[in-house]
Amino acid sequence: MSQEIKNTTQEADVCEACGTIVELGSVIAEDDTVLVLPFTGPDKPSVEALADKYITAAKNRFETVEVSVAFEEVNNAIESKVSLKFECTAEKLIFEMGMSAI
Repeated sequence: MSQEIKNTTQEADVCEACGTIVELGSVIAEDDTVLVLPFTGPDKPSVEALADKYITAAKNRFETVEVSVAFEEVNNAIESKVSLKFECTAEKLIFEMGMSAI
């Protein structure tokens, strides 16, 4: 009977972990510190307003984040690429996970 309990416990452990095994180093690269966010809109002020929300959120959370912004007109629309350079990969990952709240 103890064999049945042991197997049940092992099955529950596998289910809780979705049956996957991942080495953290294979998911997070040490030098992956730059996040590029593309934005598109009908005019520059609307694109800037959207980009500013993400830039402000990044600066509020991580004071040392470096920001660069590039604008380009493409097919009667404005495209922007906001680059956020974090001090470490963990900061970038933390910011990415919280982006849905912005």
